[in-house]
Amino acid sequence: MKISDQTLKMINQLPPDTRVKVDQIIRTHVAACRRTGSPIENLDRLFIEAVEIVKLEERRPETRLEYSSEWEPFRRYDQYLSPRDL
Repeated sequence: MKISDQTLKMINQLPPDTRVKVDQIIRTHVAACRRTGSPIENLDRLFIEAVEIVKLEERRPETRLEYSSEWEPFRRYDQYLSPRDL
């Protein structure tokens, strides 16, 4: 897979600390794709979205989702109710 010249230019203009964060996001995404067997569809889009995520987290740190092994998503499994049961 190749990265376009425009995306490469954007990456090269990033400050070093931002570049490290973007690199971490990219590595995590690629590792997850390999683990699940999913193809990496578009590297340009992946880099652009990683930069957007880093910028968002810098502007609003509360948007950062920290993983905890104790955290589990809320799930609710409602049973089907027929209209006659209501």
